[in-house]
Amino acid sequence: MMTPMMPQTLPLPLLVTVSALLSGCFSDTDTICERRKECFSDTLNVQSCEDDLRDWMERQDQERRRDTLADCADCVGSKTCSQIRTACIGACMGVP
Repeated sequence: MMTPMMPQTLPLPLLVTVSALLSGCFSDTDTICERRKECFSDTLNVQSCEDDLRDWMERQDQERRRDTLADCADCVGSKTCSQIRTACIGACMGVP
């Protein structure tokens, strides 16, 4: 009574892929706001920062703003605080 493993394991990778695509923007805002708090303002309300970035992205030109958030998050997520000040200016230009 062995059942094939393939049908049971296929939904998990699909679910993970779909979740990653849908949550990409939210993880970008989280990365940016967490790094802002760590590097620039330890009193920053991270949740409020994330809400503001999501609102900004949804106002207009969503695709361009989503790309801008992704570029900025990629940069700040891989740099030290001192590197962010110089290396991420271009990637984060325009992000409120």
